[in-house]
Amino acid sequence: MSENIANQLKKSFLFRGLSEDALSTVAQKVSTHTLAEGSLLMRRGEMGDSLFVIHDGWFKIVTEDAQGGELIINKSGPGETIGEMALLDEAPRSATVVALSDATVLELKKNAFLEILHQRPDVATTLIRGLSSRLRFSTTYIQKAIDWSQKIAEGDYSIIEHTQPTIKDVDSDEDKAAQLLSAFFKMVRSVKAREDDLKQQLERLTLEIDEARRKREFEDLTSTDFYANLKEQARKLRAQRRASQTEE
Repeated sequence: MSENIANQLKKSFLFRGLSEDALSTVAQKVSTHTLAEGSLLMRRGEMGDSLFVIHDGWFKIVTEDAQGGELIINKSGPGETIGEMALLDEAPRSATVVALSDATVLELKKNAFLEILHQRPDVATTLIRGLSSRLRFSTTYIQKAIDWSQKIAEGDYSIIEHTQPTIKDVDSDEDKAAQLLSAFFKMVRSVKAREDDLKQQLERLTLEIDEARRKREFEDLTSTDFYANLKEQARKLRAQRRASQTEE
């Protein structure tokens, strides 16, 4: 069983590159869990006492926006590690993790994790490498979010139109960041659609108001004594013209 777990750990990004001996050390401390689609792996705000390596299946990492809606900040699949931050800084979980499919994870408890780090500097080095990779992705994500936000502020929505729907397999941090951000910017697109609709409604309302104003001004004008006298004078002139034409 321990050998099987070691083989699974070997495929993970966090423990990839460790010696067989180091993998065996970690495997002895690991337990395996299965989750059904929609199950919670961890909840934001709770204290973390373990990290998880995804053996198979996919998870979404989510938080809440200002209105309490779900905001996906990442998606993780086979070989990726979840939850190690809470073990290092002893702070509550920073996000909720939900299974997007049936999944299997390898769990390493906090005490065992710290013991391994103390005994095996090579594991600590690999962990640092993995955290550096996460940091690079976060930097890419933030840079792309700023770039997209600036373009949208300038009225350029072309980036959203050209972004493909989120898929599981991507080649680079930039592609992954773009696909994750697309979920948020789809909301921006719907806001733009409502904005365009409101503009059209405003234009129609403006035309209706202008038409009503012209009608009211016409009615006000035709109801005055001046207009009545002018109309009477015009009637008399037409009558005189007809009479003159008859005499001729």
